[in-house]
Amino acid sequence: FTITDDSKDDYQYEEVPADDEFSLQEDDEDLAKALQTIQEQAEDAQILALRSVLTSEKSVSEIPEAMDDFFCNFLVRLGMSRTLNCFQTEWYELIERGVFAAKDGGLVPTVYTHNEQLKAENMCLRKNLESYKLAANKAKEAFLKMQKERDFHRMHHKRVVQEKNRLICDIKRLKAHYASYEPVLKQLTEKYQTTLRQKTLTSLERDRAVGQVTGLQATLQSLESG
Repeated sequence: FTITDDSKDDYQYEEVPADDEFSLQEDDEDLAKALQTIQEQAEDAQILALRSVLTSEKSVSEIPEAMDDFFCNFLVRLGMSRTLNCFQTEWYELIERGVFAAKDGGLVPTVYTHNEQLKAENMCLRKNLESYKLAANKAKEAFLKMQKERDFHRMHHKRVVQEKNRLICDIKRLKAHYASYEPVLKQLTEKYQTTLRQKTLTSLERDRAVGQVTGLQATLQSLESG
C-alpha cells in the first residue's frame, strides 16, 4: 500500500495560544462551568481522534493494489511457492531488460480486492462457525448427560419416596393392629393378677392346713403314747 501525503508545504501554520480559544474568562470563577469546559475539550479531542482513524482506514482500504502484488499474494495464499518464484524471476527479469516498466502492470480493480477481503472474512467466519458448532455439540452432550443423571436421580428419589410411604402405611397398620390387642392384653393382665392372688391365698391356706395337720398328728401321737 502507498500512503500519500496530502499536506501542503506552502501553507503557513500559525501558533495558536493556549488561552485564546478554550480559555476561561478571568471573571468567571464558577467551578461547574470550568469542569463542563474541560469535559467538552476531552470529548472534542476524542471525536477528532476517531475521525482521523476512520479517515486513515478508509484511505488505505480504497488504494488499489498493484497487479503483481495481487498475483503474488494470491500465490502465497494458495501455497504455490515454486510458481511464485518463477513468476518473480521472470517478472523482474523483464523489468530489468526494459520490456515494460513496473507501472505498466496496472492496478487491480477495487472490486477484486474487496472480493478477496470478503473471501478471507468468509473463511474466518466459517472457522468460527465450526468452532462454535463443536462447542455447541460438546455443550449438547454435557446437557444430555446431565439430563440423564437428573432423570436417574429423579427416579431414585421417587422410588425412595414410594418406599417411605409404604413403610409409613405399614407402621400405621401395625399400630392399628396392636391397638386392637391392647384391650385383650389388659384383660389378660387382670386375669393374671387375679390368678396370682388366688395362688398366693391358696398357698397360705395350704400352709395353714399343713400346720393344722401336723399339730393333729402330734396330738394323736401323744395320745397314743399316753
